Amino acid sequence: MSSFNTDRFTYVLENDNQERRAAFKHFIGQNLQTFTPRYDVSLRYMRELAFERLKKVAENGHISVLDFEKNPLNVFAAHEVAGMIDSSFPTKMTVQFNLFGGTMIKLGTDRHRKYLPGIDSMEAVGCFALTELGYGNNAVEMETTAIYEHATREWVIHTPNTLAQKYWITNGAVHCKWAVVFAQTYVKGKHEGINVFLVRIRDEDLSVSKGVRVEDMGYKFGANGVDNGKLWFDHVRIPAENILNKYADVTPEGNYVSTINSRRARFLVVADQLLAGRLCIAALSIGGTKKCLTVAFRYAASRKTVGPTGKSDTPILDYQLQQNALIPLLARTIGLNFGFNYIKGRWANHSESEHAEIVRLCCVIKPLVSWNFERVASISRERCGGQGYLACNEFGDYIGFSHAAMTAEGDNSVLTQKVSKELLAAYDGGKLSYPSIDRTSASTWDLTQFTTLVKMVQLREIIQMDTLSKTMKAKLGKGAKLFDVWMREESDLIQSLARAYGERISLEQFVAAIERESDAGVKTVLQTIAHLFACTLITDSLTFFVTNQLITPAGARDLLELQKLWIKDVAPNAMDIITGLGVSKDMVFAPIANDWVEYNDTDNRGELVRARL
Repeated sequence: MSSFNTDRFTYVLENDNQERRAAFKHFIGQNLQTFTPRYDVSLRYMRELAFERLKKVAENGHISVLDFEKNPLNVFAAHEVAGMIDSSFPTKMTVQFNLFGGTMIKLGTDRHRKYLPGIDSMEAVGCFALTELGYGNNAVEMETTAIYEHATREWVIHTPNTLAQKYWITNGAVHCKWAVVFAQTYVKGKHEGINVFLVRIRDEDLSVSKGVRVEDMGYKFGANGVDNGKLWFDHVRIPAENILNKYADVTPEGNYVSTINSRRARFLVVADQLLAGRLCIAALSIGGTKKCLTVAFRYAASRKTVGPTGKSDTPILDYQLQQNALIPLLARTIGLNFGFNYIKGRWANHSESEHAEIVRLCCVIKPLVSWNFERVASISRERCGGQGYLACNEFGDYIGFSHAAMTAEGDNSVLTQKVSKELLAAYDGGKLSYPSIDRTSASTWDLTQFTTLVKMVQLREIIQMDTLSKTMKAKLGKGAKLFDVWMREESDLIQSLARAYGERISLEQFVAAIERESDAGVKTVLQTIAHLFACTLITDSLTFFVTNQLITPAGARDLLELQKLWIKDVAPNAMDIITGLGVSKDMVFAPIANDWVEYNDTDNRGELVRARL
């Protein structure tokens, strides 16, 4: 019997759209013929299966492009559930409904709404053509062009060279009929910056449209059900109305008009759907992380090996080795979950005056969550031994998925660099301030107290922010070049500050969730997890705390011993906490998380379909 209400625990973690999440999970359980993984299959089969899965999810209304207007948090709820299933169809989903559909609904106007029903029904499959071979994080320098010809009232979309080909285009190799194409825009010979255009790339019979060239990128490190492609445009003509014209358009007289004067600002606005994209990637990562933890813990609880008697009678989850490897990751996953819940809520309800802060929040949570996803997937694989190496036990798929998440919608380390840049500008400009924490006696604080740990986590960000500000001013004041200091001398501090910022927010939101919780049992277990989470945020950065004389070397040794004790405090509830993560039994395909003895009673060739159906 559980020591606390696991359903309530799930409800607290999932935070919103609980009924819709439950319906989505139930739908998966009712359609195992479609969603059970296959392994020894062709690339073509993997892609068609991913498409079939997404089409069923869309047809049954578990996600809609109209959610952006009616229920934006369901976009992320659907992504989290999808992330618990596999890597391929969720990746196609995030492009179809967020990057393609979201861009259509956010940048289009009434004349483009006729496409929205087709996005929901999957009749109008689309892609997001921003990245070019030569231009990823520096996409503002892209070379694809859109030149307006007033005589025919058409835009001419063109790829001028190899570096300008649209690259890594999800849905592009096989399934999409439409692309939202980002291009350098020219009207009457004048460069008007980057705008977004709806371009047909395949006809209804899926033959490639005139002037379009599509190249298949083939096999990848993972997520091979995703059809990534390269797109070229050879003077492709589209109607004038196909510019997504919420902020810019051409008049009947052929003049370019925009409500945003700056070309740089215009690019940031048209690329703004990447913010929602980062939250979608974070949601997928949280779902995938919970799946990996569920598999790893369930196997560890059932796999018995040598115990005190010398017999195989002790679950490996009883070993300190297993607990110290997995339980801190469980605590971190839950802590980041609360940070993500806060940030997606802020995104869904923010005002224009808060936009700069929302950008920082979205840009920090995706890296933290996806980095954690990779650690969880890799360490869980290792802690499951040889069984973890079998494809059917799912870790391989999720390791590949986590690596995609670390790069998609912005390289993690580039995003964290952006976060620190924006924090520094706000701090130096007087728009960001921190609470005053007297740290003169910090080295004597009681590290057994949770409030002490929270203050330490807060101090890390405060000190690093102050250090970066003073360092930049001092070096620039002596004549150093900004680029050299930022890119070649202070990268470690810049990266650490962003992490400290995101981790501090996540811990504070964990504390807030505990304070709100009314169920005594859930509240108690959350407090235990939060204590461990806060401790690991400090022990993972002990060098900082010791060198800044916040913790003595003896205190650091004591804290590492306390961490072992706090892991043991969580351990008795670990399996109930795993249940509370909300990964339903029907969504756990890995044999090692189920009856792995029965699975191995037959010649299954490492496949799941015969074993499950």
